Amino acid sequence: MGPPATKENRKGQTRRYNYRRKAIITIISIVLTSATVFIVVCQLRTRSPSGNKSSSFVNDDDNNNNNNNKARKLILDQPIRSIDYGIRSTTPVVMIRTSLDEELHHRLLEEHLYSCSEEELNHIPELDNRVKPPVYVYEGYYHSLPTSNSVYSRNPNPLIGKDFHKPPAPSFTRAFYEAFRVVNGEIFDRLKRNLLRASEFFNDDNATNNTILMEEDACYVLAKWIEKGYHFGDLSIQIHYGKGNEGKLTSGVAWHTDAENSLLHLAVTLRGSRVLHSRRTRRTTTTTVRDANSTLLRRPKGQEQSTTKEEEVLERQEPGNVYLSSSTLMRHAPRFFDTDYSTRVIAIHARILYTSAEVDHFRRVRTRDSWSKLTNVLASTLAVADLQMPSLAQVESQLTMIS
Repeated sequence: MGPPATKENRKGQTRRYNYRRKAIITIISIVLTSATVFIVVCQLRTRSPSGNKSSSFVNDDDNNNNNNNKARKLILDQPIRSIDYGIRSTTPVVMIRTSLDEELHHRLLEEHLYSCSEEELNHIPELDNRVKPPVYVYEGYYHSLPTSNSVYSRNPNPLIGKDFHKPPAPSFTRAFYEAFRVVNGEIFDRLKRNLLRASEFFNDDNATNNTILMEEDACYVLAKWIEKGYHFGDLSIQIHYGKGNEGKLTSGVAWHTDAENSLLHLAVTLRGSRVLHSRRTRRTTTTTVRDANSTLLRRPKGQEQSTTKEEEVLERQEPGNVYLSSSTLMRHAPRFFDTDYSTRVIAIHARILYTSAEVDHFRRVRTRDSWSKLTNVLASTLAVADLQMPSLAQVESQLTMIS
């Protein structure tokens, strides 16, 4: 049995009790404080960063997509696209292939021009009717700038080639191309800067005084078109059905190179299937060799051999497929198959918008040296570009801002 409960023992027990209570209260306070700090930190981490209020994409529903786009690097340190060679096997050219988001593709198809009946198609006044049964071809010439006014510019059809007041494309179509320009702004800003650096007359220290001289340079002219937002501003909406064109492809009639407006050419297939044929030279490096006994040996470093071979490249274009290239710089031809109206091909070709006077000026100032610089800048910039297609939300955001 323990010692008797004296007055001193009771005091000691009381002190120990008070110490325990204070310790427990202290521990609880620390735990509560830590929990509060943890909750605050989590809230700060998950809170969306405040963006630029004048940004083109300000929809709350699309904050996550916007932040991902801003964080994603569009110009990479190493090429992600191969550089082929087009006309005369010496002109560099890059082909970028991608596709539309499924939701965006479906929304584009809701536009009247892409979903109307065959009878309604014949009553759209902006369409150039080139129907010669059994081949049915319609082509509409529009602009994709934000304004709903017509824009005086050159007709992209080389058989017409005259300036006229080009009507605006359907509003959602214009919003798509404006969103595309904004989303990929970093790429085309870099291209513009690279063109200016390549300009024979460009001088970083005295650019203002050299403006007049700089105009007399092909690289500078293309850079100014990009600066004005004219890239992908000229739309040719093509509708094909009926008998295919295999005969023209075989005979060579279908083969061609585009005018200068296709130095930047974005093609979107909305309906139907077709095949893009192009002639491109691909350079390959051989790192091995066979000896007299046909044994495969590795070549010493620095003694690799490069070979070139022109190929006819076939690239199928299905609904939603997109490609960006420089169709000015390579011979190409589209292959159309036998179709009816329900399986018709609808493709939008977006090129550089300019007037006849502007392209005539470009041709006057273009020299062999400036053309070589321009094509090399185009290829080297596109080779490292991680091109992005806008989301449906981003296009809808632009739709609220275009006039």
